[in-house]
Amino acid sequence: MSRWIAGLIVVATVFVFAAAQEGEKPLRFPFGGSKSQLPFDVLEQDGKTVWRVIGRGNIRVEELVAGYTTASGKRISYDSSVRDSAKTSVQYVGPDSGMIIAHDDLGNYVSELLEGARLTLVGHSGAKVRVVQIDDALGYAQVIRLDQLANFPESEWVTISWNNIDDAYGAAQQLLHFRTSRVHINGTRTNLTITGRVAQLRNCVKLIDDRQSQAIGSDGKQLRSYDLPGTVKAADAQRVLRELFLKPSTTVTRTDSDYRVTETGDRDVLVSVVSGKNRLLVRAAPADHELVKAAIAAMQ
Repeated sequence: MSRWIAGLIVVATVFVFAAAQEGEKPLRFPFGGSKSQLPFDVLEQDGKTVWRVIGRGNIRVEELVAGYTTASGKRISYDSSVRDSAKTSVQYVGPDSGMIIAHDDLGNYVSELLEGARLTLVGHSGAKVRVVQIDDALGYAQVIRLDQLANFPESEWVTISWNNIDDAYGAAQQLLHFRTSRVHINGTRTNLTITGRVAQLRNCVKLIDDRQSQAIGSDGKQLRSYDLPGTVKAADAQRVLRELFLKPSTTVTRTDSDYRVTETGDRDVLVSVVSGKNRLLVRAAPADHELVKAAIAAMQ
């Protein structure tokens, strides 16, 4: 019996070798020693795992996720609502000549493919990743600062907010069309919070910045942002502009036996520093903004 088994192993080995030589597509063994099998070529580029996608086909969700965790080394868990969906398949499309999915882009690519099964990755910008229903991703999104947005991959889910914004409710109304791409928007009079994929949120930020730079309030003032040169620190520029636009005023108050004279300073221009960036937000009348530009230029 042992001789028969040994003979069968030799025959199988020869057959596999011949198939690899004669077949049009390379033979792909189970990836990483696991039971999953990727329909992509697994290559190494600059010491990191990359995928080469050729042609088009289908791949099971659980195999795709298993291949991703092996390539990335990240810890991945499934949300309880994903149990049945993990057995389904998603389609992939690549050119016949093949395309390389870089190591740092694997999370984006996997998340894009999973959307075909109404799933997505949350947290793949870090070491722990969760596979969830795409409609539930908002509840797992990480809260970040606005200036951190550029550091996250496009398909990551995050939440950002503005705590002091002109007509936040109007800004929220302007962003309503983004809700079709599953961006959640919440705006009150001065506060605005949005949650969604980084790619969509970057577009939202551009619209809000443009709206803020053009909006003129009921008091005739306009909010604009000023990126400062490296030779000028935001805190120093803020102090100079506050002093420059300080408007002195005097009030007289009558007491029981005398008069009290109080001198104060009102600011016609409001200046704040953007956290984490060498940038100022200035709320002023259009004519005063010209003086702000001149003052910043003089500080260089």
